[in-house]
Amino acid sequence: MEDQINDSTPSVLAVARQNLDILSTHGESDTLTYWDIVRSILDLFRTSLSAQDVLKALELGWEGLRMKNELSPETMPMKRLILARSATLCMARQGVRVTGLWEDAVQVVITHVRGGDPIFIKNVFTSNPLKQWILTVFSDADFCPNYNIRLDLLTIISTWEQFEANEGKSVLSGLMQLSVYLDADEHLVPNAGVPSLEVPWFDVMCKLSKGEHLNEIYKKALIQMETLSVGGEARWLNRVVELVTARTEVAKKRLAVGWLRASDALLVLESSLVLLAIFVFSSRSIETFSCRGLLQVAAVALIKITTSIVDMIPSLRTYIYSCMKMVDTVDHILKVVITCPRLQSLVSTLRKDHGEELDRISQHTYRMGIPLQFLPEAIDDDTTINCPERFVDSLTFSVMEAPVLLKTSQVTVDEATLLYLLLQEPSLCPFTRTPLHHDDDSFCRLPDLQHEIQVWRASQSSPDTPTSPKTPQVESHQP
Repeated sequence: MEDQINDSTPSVLAVARQNLDILSTHGESDTLTYWDIVRSILDLFRTSLSAQDVLKALELGWEGLRMKNELSPETMPMKRLILARSATLCMARQGVRVTGLWEDAVQVVITHVRGGDPIFIKNVFTSNPLKQWILTVFSDADFCPNYNIRLDLLTIISTWEQFEANEGKSVLSGLMQLSVYLDADEHLVPNAGVPSLEVPWFDVMCKLSKGEHLNEIYKKALIQMETLSVGGEARWLNRVVELVTARTEVAKKRLAVGWLRASDALLVLESSLVLLAIFVFSSRSIETFSCRGLLQVAAVALIKITTSIVDMIPSLRTYIYSCMKMVDTVDHILKVVITCPRLQSLVSTLRKDHGEELDRISQHTYRMGIPLQFLPEAIDDDTTINCPERFVDSLTFSVMEAPVLLKTSQVTVDEATLLYLLLQEPSLCPFTRTPLHHDDDSFCRLPDLQHEIQVWRASQSSPDTPTSPKTPQVESHQP
């Protein structure tokens, strides 16, 4: 690529530097203005430049804009984005891989874009060559090894009107790779003075949900869970739900200590409910989240998000109408859970495994005068009292439905427990801390024991049999 670099670049940059010095001393004239300097930089970006020259050109262009801003500040935001777009187009035309000094160049561009009006960003970052290069950087770790840069590109990607089929695939690919680096505390909750990815991430997730982009993810995840071959799709869905849940808990903690404004906390809760509804409890996702493993993930998320909302309402009384709407949304989700035949195992899981939380939510909402009409009632699970020990999950201590043997520890757990473990990163046996892999014979189903359990269940008179397996309490392995 070096032989394509513009030979006149050093002289153009030198002249721009000289003219800026003149303008800073003598001010603008009929023959020389700050915008003349910026235009010369924009023209330079139409040629092939080295990373060092792109950085220098951005520096000079920004200096010219800042000086011009003192004379006409109203034009500053758009012209700043035009400068960033021109530099990005220069890199896109050359197809540069974002390594070394090119990382610095992209980071400078992102600095100019961050905080800009989304409408302005959308208007200047929509050309096809530009979008394709940005998507390549975002979705290809070899093209751009720096995950922070790739995450920051969500600021641009989120402003696009919609994702075409191939664009949606690239965005999904990037999100699946980068989800392990996303942190609810650092990225997905407003933090005073620190740029956040909260709004860009939410916007991108909502746009993906509106098209057909997620259908293949749900189908593959369902097959993976049913065959005990948990892969990237199932783990990504699990990670999304974890992040949505975690951001509500982070918001609750920050609000309690005064580190988060009530209005920002409200936005976090509202957007989390939206994501929970469309990613877990929509008509397209229910089948996937009703299967063992992901069902437990959905139950935990619903309980924790509801608890966060109920706990934060007293601090959000200024926005009581919005709080009432959130409670109505929770009740709508609970109605879907209660009335959907596929989700009856989820209802049982909520009643048996989360009884204390259900009682607490019920008491708090009743005292506040906003009871949840469709909140399930907790019940005591006494099925293990007379149950043979070999029928009991060694981790959750509930009666198993589909027992599997963990070969490294020779311990038996329920299939739902195994799937919950396989969804974690890394997937480890909780008894030996050795990796669990579906392709290296780490575990096996026990059909004979399953038949014994089914016979024993049939002999019991409890109206609540069969029971749903509890959600195992395992360590959280955050990156």
